[in-house]
Amino acid sequence: MDTVGPMSPRRHTRIALVGSLAASALLLSGCFGSGDDQEPAAHRDRTQHTRAAEPTESTGPTGATTSAGTSSPTTATLAFSPRSGSKHTTDCERLEPGDDPAEFLYYPVLITPSVDVTLDSIATEHTGGVVDAGAWVAPATASSQTGTYKGWPPPSIITKGAQLQWGQRVPAGGAVLTAGSTYNVFLRLQVDPTPGDSTSSGLQLAFHDGAGTAATAEWKAKTTFSMSC
Repeated sequence: MDTVGPMSPRRHTRIALVGSLAASALLLSGCFGSGDDQEPAAHRDRTQHTRAAEPTESTGPTGATTSAGTSSPTTATLAFSPRSGSKHTTDCERLEPGDDPAEFLYYPVLITPSVDVTLDSIATEHTGGVVDAGAWVAPATASSQTGTYKGWPPPSIITKGAQLQWGQRVPAGGAVLTAGSTYNVFLRLQVDPTPGDSTSSGLQLAFHDGAGTAATAEWKAKTTFSMSC
């Protein structure tokens, strides 16, 4: 992609998708998009990090629990690309003294469910100074990418591009994901620079299958937000 803003971008890498994308669809009670697209533009410095195509990793039944806290019999799993905790999931995003706060579009992973599931929530695991201000999912394409963009709202090179299908995103909570289809995950992060370095150590996803059986999945990645990146 072309460089936006003064910072030198780190290029994206396309991710090998899992399953069929042609039938990808999100079923959601609510409207597409988000009213926060009308907010004043924040910093336009664009930072991107490389993701190499790797085997995906499925998580779900192992360690999954029902809402009652017992072992879950569900067969629902989520496959991740890049895989959880891989060498391509470590990153540092630069903070500046004028950030109040710094805002990021964080789209670090593609997910593919093994059966139809409904997402209950997606959230980062993070230290103080990081706030999850929004979470969405959108159908992935064969050229879908992952990365991090500094600034909010994102510019048209991201929101109008064919790779991410930003216009088809829906809120993560309540989104129905179709078995075998692949989805981008988007989060809006707000990072306060005053506490010093802050980190996000990955994602926690809560979901349930058609029978109502609840489960969770964890995707590990480390992003540091610092003035010394």
